[in-house]
Amino acid sequence: MLVINRRVKIDPGTIILFHHFRRLLEAAAREGIEIAPLKGAHLLTSVYGPDEDRGPLADVDFLVRPEDWQRTLSLLARLGFRPRRRMDDRPVTGEEFYETGYILDINEDHRILFEPHRTLIQPQRHPIDYAALWDRTGESTFDGAPCRRLTHEDHFLYTVIHMTTHRFLSPAREVRDLELLVRNGGVDLELVVRRAGEWECRRSAWLALGLLDRRAPDLGLRRHRDSLGVPRHVRLALEALVPGETGFVCAAGGLRTQEALLWPWLMDGPGPLLRFGRYYARLRLRDWLARFSRR
Repeated sequence: MLVINRRVKIDPGTIILFHHFRRLLEAAAREGIEIAPLKGAHLLTSVYGPDEDRGPLADVDFLVRPEDWQRTLSLLARLGFRPRRRMDDRPVTGEEFYETGYILDINEDHRILFEPHRTLIQPQRHPIDYAALWDRTGESTFDGAPCRRLTHEDHFLYTVIHMTTHRFLSPAREVRDLELLVRNGGVDLELVVRRAGEWECRRSAWLALGLLDRRAPDLGLRRHRDSLGVPRHVRLALEALVPGETGFVCAAGGLRTQEALLWPWLMDGPGPLLRFGRYYARLRLRDWLARFSRR
């Protein structure tokens, strides 16, 4: 294992990812583009400590301001990255999605993937105030290159949202991330609870805090869970569907079954569910019309 930044152990593949991410940060700084690392790139260089191994990273995710989106994609192209092929059956979805993939071919046998985000998730799903989120970011560095950092509270909730988009399948690593954000990052859980209401992710936060409470009962999370105000019947359903860190109990049923069973319970009530449902239905209709017009 190689060691980088704060003496955190990471594998050689991640070293390569981080080397090219530093190149991007340095180039972005020259053009006045602000970038905030997300997920493993943020956590490994902030809350993971000596001798803690998060495991290999498959890619680097990062957030840019929406107004810098096209400039960021152009910069990636100039640095040798190429767009990952989008889904041919969902052309409109590909254009409107909150993230995209860019690949850099290292050699015939190895390539790396960057995933720039213009938002953390679809705004129709979680109404996040991005102007306020960026105002809360702080100046930082990533292996010597300038970057912005989300607050630990914002990244805590982003981790929760990421667990939700993956339907809480095998969430053990994310639960460990949450634990270190609390232990080493000093997350203000009362602020997390308030912001979960603003972002409309109270139910997901309640479920994630429950998994974290089982892993680390000494953190005393019960009162924070209770203050999220999740109805009893919803709590019972979520605990039945996701009983522990092994994840969703119906995973063998396939992706569509998982979505049908779990997603409605994770939405903060019928209003958010209907709002996102209408958006998703319109998006899929536009995908179908776009495919039909090509024939």
